[in-house]
Amino acid sequence: MQHFAEVQLTNTEQKKCGPDGKDGKSRRKRSTITSVGDEDISLRDSVISMDKTAEIGRQRLSDPEDSPVPTLNNNDSKAMVERMSQVYKPFEIEDIHFPSHQEAWDFTKGVAPILSWIPETTWSSFKADIVAGLTVLVMVVPQSMSYADIAGMPYVYGLYATILPSIIYAFTGSSRQLAVGPTALVSILTSAALEGQLTEEECPAYYDGTGGGSNQSELCPEAYARLAILTAFLVGIVQVGASMAQLGFIVSFLGHPVISGFTSAAAFLIGLTQVKNVFGFKISKSQYIYVTLADVISNIHKTNYVTAVLGISFVCILIAFKKIARAYKKFAFLRPLGPLIICVLASALVYTAQLDSTRDVEVVGDVPGGLPPVSTDYTLSDISRIIGPSITIIIISYMESVAISKSLAAQHGYEVFAGQEMFALGIANLFGSMLSSFPITGSFSRSAVNNAVGATTQLAGLVTGIGVVITLAFLTPIFAYLPKFALGAIVVSSVVNLVAYDDAIHLWKVKKSDCALWFIAFFGTLFLGILWGIVTAAIISLVIVIYESVRPQVSLIWKVKGTNYYRSVKQSPNGEWVQGVLIVRFGASMYFANMSYIRDTIHGLMIEAQKDIQYVILEMSPVISIDTSAVHILEDTHKEFKKRKIQLCFANTGNRVEKVFDRAGFYTHIGGKEWFHSSTSSAVRQCLKHRELQKKDSPVKIIVKEWKGEIKAADP
Repeated sequence: MQHFAEVQLTNTEQKKCGPDGKDGKSRRKRSTITSVGDEDISLRDSVISMDKTAEIGRQRLSDPEDSPVPTLNNNDSKAMVERMSQVYKPFEIEDIHFPSHQEAWDFTKGVAPILSWIPETTWSSFKADIVAGLTVLVMVVPQSMSYADIAGMPYVYGLYATILPSIIYAFTGSSRQLAVGPTALVSILTSAALEGQLTEEECPAYYDGTGGGSNQSELCPEAYARLAILTAFLVGIVQVGASMAQLGFIVSFLGHPVISGFTSAAAFLIGLTQVKNVFGFKISKSQYIYVTLADVISNIHKTNYVTAVLGISFVCILIAFKKIARAYKKFAFLRPLGPLIICVLASALVYTAQLDSTRDVEVVGDVPGGLPPVSTDYTLSDISRIIGPSITIIIISYMESVAISKSLAAQHGYEVFAGQEMFALGIANLFGSMLSSFPITGSFSRSAVNNAVGATTQLAGLVTGIGVVITLAFLTPIFAYLPKFALGAIVVSSVVNLVAYDDAIHLWKVKKSDCALWFIAFFGTLFLGILWGIVTAAIISLVIVIYESVRPQVSLIWKVKGTNYYRSVKQSPNGEWVQGVLIVRFGASMYFANMSYIRDTIHGLMIEAQKDIQYVILEMSPVISIDTSAVHILEDTHKEFKKRKIQLCFANTGNRVEKVFDRAGFYTHIGGKEWFHSSTSSAVRQCLKHRELQKKDSPVKIIVKEWKGEIKAADP
């Protein structure tokens, strides 16, 4: 807080003075420092004796930077700091204690959020959730069947993967609008992770050449399904364990450019998997775009033109439905009901025209009815085959779900906890695998519909899950004439929006390195495969992070002209260089990997200064941590400087760094705490006063101390 001086004179004193406030026989009254932030700065019985001072005061009061700042009282301020400190406080053994009844109840509600939203349910919210759940139901049935096909599973497994995960998430999930179940992205990740993982004993046709080039999922569907269910079990176990160990931070290593580029490439690959359904000829499934494109080109002459015309037409119709729903509110129902309308129209067309027999249009055929079979006969020894590829599924599914749930929570003004979301997804995958589910996560499209229709609690997901049970129990015969081109059209129309080319354009304008990461993830996924594509992009992004930390930003600091502030030369081009003092700031923590660069940079700056440097001030505000290697290098640098009669000084050192310095005995090594200051201006004053004392030729040993702005000298 800046201050200004007011000269206050009492009425009696003013009488003794002349009009100008001066008296030759009386001494000038001492100035009183008055804070601009004081609530009452009226002069009462005093007057301003100098017009110039009064004018300065008026200018100060009119300056918004000097206006009073509202603050809490001392006790409330301490309480606020104490509460906020708990947010970033690391776990300590001493924190373990037997919970109180309230803590136990709060923990139970955190694990099972259903205990929080059930008491808040009203009749109006109940009706809204029922409508939302039924709306998502008519959307999820055809979608889940389509996504099961992408994953390489029989269509019915898409319905299996919707039932228990939706119900479990209603009990454990913290997002009130998130719709979980099969998604296109996780389905293609599952396919990429499992294809080729079956052994010769499990799928002999694939290895003996009798399979005709078909995939393992087509040749050995039962063995493939068992492996997919085991993958869901593994994903669930890892996600639950990671939530308990608070390992959600790992996803931070996959930045937005990597995820956006990967998702865009995956959308292309997902669309290409549906060529067989939309154009009516078989192609081999591959995660490499050049293999798929070569297969499409070589088999394009086998196109079923009836299937192709209808498939492309239905893709266009679905895209048109979405555009109309966004443009006109009265047609908003077309977005959730579009897939159902398409399936009904396509089924009616195939049935009435007998296209399956007369035009060879492929249909879904018989779908097994009844509840999903129990599948707990896991072969745990098979986990070693899938644990590596499953890591991608674990991370991407978690990121996809958390991104959606946080966006929806922000719209409705409630909080979603990432750790609880990981736990809820893990439990949904874990228990879902016991009823034949493959890996699932939150769905962008269905969650958006759930939110738009008016879902207020997780009851909507519960309704959807129960609705799928009823569908399996009574409605599976209606799928007999459902054409595959309709399901293919649903998938293609769903992934069109996943191609985020506008992200690449934006990143190019903002930061070229992020744009490069986008293209690396995009083309890496297309040509190296889904798994290696995202791994390559993630590794390169980590290399960039490491490179930037090894070569931190360097800022030269100088004095802003006419002030006592010190800023970067780039921030304040109108500045003054302090003679003989080099002030430099490094924009990263100091550790073994970047200290060589920091030391070399300081030496280079001193060389350019042409031996005019007597003091080097390290402005430490960006340095939040330091390791022992950095401390050793600083000690060596100080020794070298001492030989050249150069003093090292520190400004704005953080608490964590100070603790390391103290434990390492660094203060004593440098020459005492007088060379460590809480501000740059204080450090500069220390250096300048020390230089003045050094110029004096005195036998007195100078002990430099800064206390209340004074320098004291003491005899030895």
